[in-house]
Amino acid sequence: MRTRQHTLAWLLFLIWIVPALAFGERKGRLIGKVVDPEGKPIQGVVVTTTCKQIPNFQDVQTTDKKGMFMVDFRQVDVTYVYRFDKPGYQSMQIEQLWRLEGSQLFTWTMQPGQSAALAGGSPLASTSQPAIAAYNAGVVAVKAGDFTTAEAKLKEAVGQDPNLRQAWEALTTVEFQLGHNQEAAEAAEKAIALGSTDASVLTARWQAYRNLKDDAKAAQAQKDLETIGRQTEEAKKLHNEGVALAKAGDYAGAFAKYQEALILDPNLQTSQLGLANAALKIGKNAEAASAAEAILKADPKNDQALRLRYNACLGLGDAARLIDALIGLAPIELAVARNGLARLAFDAYDANDMAVARDRFNKVLAVDPNYPQAYYYLAVIDVGEGATAEAKSHIERFLELAPNDKEAESAREMLKYLNSPKP
Repeated sequence: MRTRQHTLAWLLFLIWIVPALAFGERKGRLIGKVVDPEGKPIQGVVVTTTCKQIPNFQDVQTTDKKGMFMVDFRQVDVTYVYRFDKPGYQSMQIEQLWRLEGSQLFTWTMQPGQSAALAGGSPLASTSQPAIAAYNAGVVAVKAGDFTTAEAKLKEAVGQDPNLRQAWEALTTVEFQLGHNQEAAEAAEKAIALGSTDASVLTARWQAYRNLKDDAKAAQAQKDLETIGRQTEEAKKLHNEGVALAKAGDYAGAFAKYQEALILDPNLQTSQLGLANAALKIGKNAEAASAAEAILKADPKNDQALRLRYNACLGLGDAARLIDALIGLAPIELAVARNGLARLAFDAYDANDMAVARDRFNKVLAVDPNYPQAYYYLAVIDVGEGATAEAKSHIERFLELAPNDKEAESAREMLKYLNSPKP
């Protein structure tokens, strides 16, 4: 039984991603209208639009007296998330895959009730749920113009997670609005130390030091604002050059351009995405995997980055890294993840490395608890190790899931043997 070879094929995703998102002209326009249950327009609804495939994209609009708002899109074939907030109405969040190049009208209905704090903005690089909840509450307070509450909530957020860059960025703005120049400058320094290149943060830092009459720090802040601002704009230009090269099929040239862009602005995630895709095209799997992983640190559910990491790790031949990539891929490509993990488990089984095989079969079941073969081979391993009770449990589950499998008769014989009286 241990000499049996297994032939599960790897699947390489050939639905290559658009090389990257170009910073360019409008391609689509959402014309939105928000009404109450009676169909009457609602004025003053704050509509925040984000897109997880475009980490730096955020658009905030407020509905007019006709309940209307507009959002321009530079990229299509991605999913946009709209969040609607207004005191006296239940907050709501809508996801929409935008495919149309042009304008389209949509109407949404808000229900009266208490507003709820929904997650918004760019994906938060934090594993602390209390920090994220406090940050979201702070954002809602900012949009309502309640800066005192926003200050308290954002301080709570950074207290829960001192590395939550977005909270420090928001706190910078809030402290400045409240006239707390020292606190605004300190929050800005924290945000910048965590990698922020946001223009509003750099501007508030400069203005806060000017208000504090700290000429030396104000001069340095102004220099940083000018330098980083120029760097970001130059990075975007290099990024667009990379996009053009990739579209022309020059992936080596595109890879180099994306690298240059990221040297100037390490937070330009569209360039990380372009770099990963171009790297895969030219066989630089290690670079592709690292770029994808950089995106996933900030946005763990980014579909494109998850697929890119899987393809890159598949090319690397690093089993441990590939297993992590497969587990991450499971929520969006269950069959690929399950079959990939199963193949790695069978490789270990056929090599007679039962400890590794057991661990990998258990990982298969972690992503798909209804995969019969994992139970069967765990039972075989159990029998070899004398773990009778575990073997019986695994065989019974296998037979429950696949009573007509080609190994079912063997499993029944094994179960009969395990249940028979021993001399």
